[in-house]
Amino acid sequence: MQTAVDDFHQLITDDPRGASADANQLDAALVARGILFAGKAMPVHLRPYLVSQSQRRQLESAAASVLRAALLAEKGLFGGNHEQLYEALHIQDRERKLLRVNPGYEDAVVWTRLDAFPTPDGVLFLEFNHDAPAGIGYAAAMTEIYLGLSILRRFAERYQLEPDEPRPALLAALLRAYRDFGGKTHPTIGIVDWTDVRTSADQIILRDYFIAQGYPSVIADPREVELRQGQLYAGDTRLDIVYRRVVTSELLTKLDETRAFTTAYETRAACFINSFRCRVSENKAFFAFLTDPAHIAFLPEEAQQCLLNHLPWTRIVTEQHTLLPTGERVDLCDYVVRHRTEFVLKPADAYGGTNVYVGSETDDTVWAQALRQAVTDDALWVVQQRVPTPVELFPVRQADGGFDFHPMKYNVNPFYLGGQIAGAVVRTSQSAVINVSAGGGSIPTFTVTPRA
Repeated sequence: MQTAVDDFHQLITDDPRGASADANQLDAALVARGILFAGKAMPVHLRPYLVSQSQRRQLESAAASVLRAALLAEKGLFGGNHEQLYEALHIQDRERKLLRVNPGYEDAVVWTRLDAFPTPDGVLFLEFNHDAPAGIGYAAAMTEIYLGLSILRRFAERYQLEPDEPRPALLAALLRAYRDFGGKTHPTIGIVDWTDVRTSADQIILRDYFIAQGYPSVIADPREVELRQGQLYAGDTRLDIVYRRVVTSELLTKLDETRAFTTAYETRAACFINSFRCRVSENKAFFAFLTDPAHIAFLPEEAQQCLLNHLPWTRIVTEQHTLLPTGERVDLCDYVVRHRTEFVLKPADAYGGTNVYVGSETDDTVWAQALRQAVTDDALWVVQQRVPTPVELFPVRQADGGFDFHPMKYNVNPFYLGGQIAGAVVRTSQSAVINVSAGGGSIPTFTVTPRA
């Protein structure tokens, strides 16, 4: 794949003025299509992420296998006692009330985004993002924009390009869950999130796609929906499917303002996708059980090995003795203090890259303070084996309009939609915390094959 990357970069080097014009076109199209983050054009690179067919198959196989194994584990941990699992994850009573509700269909996770690091030893998944992740609309629209650039057309003369289009798989997944829910009519879809959320453009792209495919769709705020005669409404529109984009942790702080919304879930006034049950396996502390052979011994051997091979060793931060992957028994906190550079410390129930401490980029004093906070905090923290962050050269535009090629850290985020992997976005950053909310960028993925 390095040859394809080099060839793309050579196109920039050979025609810097053309590349600059393409970059201007790219930025203008992002703004015109509403592909924004926090009111500005999404940070991108002129080169998309390029993968070979074999790399694509490896990513898709690993992502689908690890998620299936994780969801199977969730059902059987602690002997299938969900209340004991909730207790172990420190899930509060107000959230447990939602978790105990049967959403009306089987799958806890209908759609999600995984955070993956390709490494020389295979693909490792650092997090699951089940609870209303953004990006599917952005990915589809960015792909269309990139295909309109002259540099992509020139590149396509040498390489066959297979772009991602995750929206059909997303819609199919929503409709399948709705049928399992018992829905019989042609559903209206409500995309529900706070009005002022920074990723509203992503929702607009999806709303317009659903409508174009023949499914009425609206965007609504959870504080403004109403229950009428046992059905959920946004204004005059009855909602059959709630494509839930409001993040649970934020919703729990505004329960008094969103009573109709949560009551609609509890009474099945609409089909909520994902259900709130997705939060259990998204919790970062859940990885502590998935990477502990003693906890997953009930799984088939293949599922056990999948989890241990594709997830970084993770433990809940508490005063405890535990086994390292080598089998050595250690005092967890003492070991983590002495081997700071080997670990990452982060809250178990947070998103957006907040309060993440990368040991190799944190000094001894700050690391020790963060660890003490983690031990004493009422909320759970986890310590996770640090995975070497993959790095690639990407074109970075300079103030004069030209380009330099900078090494950028990146991760790959495949979308799991209704049981299949359908597309992926890639996020880049100069820091080890790779997240758009933390200042990173986002680019689409193209599978490339050299033309004969």
